Amino acid sequence: MPPARSGKDADPSIVLTASAVQRLDLPTVSEARRGLRLPDDHPVIKQPTTSRWKLTKRGFGPWVRVCRTADGTRRQCVQFAVMPWGALDTRSWGMADQLPPAELARLLSPYAARVLTPCGSTAVTGLELMTALRPPTRAVKDPPPASGCTVRCPAR
Repeated sequence: MPPARSGKDADPSIVLTASAVQRLDLPTVSEARRGLRLPDDHPVIKQPTTSRWKLTKRGFGPWVRVCRTADGTRRQCVQFAVMPWGALDTRSWGMADQLPPAELARLLSPYAARVLTPCGSTAVTGLELMTALRPPTRAVKDPPPASGCTVRCPAR
């Protein structure tokens, strides 16, 4: 995909299917149904910190963002979508979470290429899309002219 107009590409995404969740020794169903997050003392949460990666404050849930400081100020982030935990809501994506990995890739790839890489619920992805289409701006105050006022005022 070409770089974004503002020069910032989307974070790479890794989709964890049911077989990947089992292989990584993650719970097949999120244990905390209310918060949809792994507890802070879970071994999976401790693993990224050994190589200077940090979870965001949202923790390890259906959509996980793991970040590290790359070159002093810029962050490198990778997103994970945990399919068995409901990363793609069935109200919006149908039975996408039950597709085999190749079919799931065929479903998500055109969406990411044409619209935006999914980054959470459909509401969160929609907000990210609107932000990408119209990025926030900063107010900038113009410096005053060096030689006084250049605007001609009508004579009184």
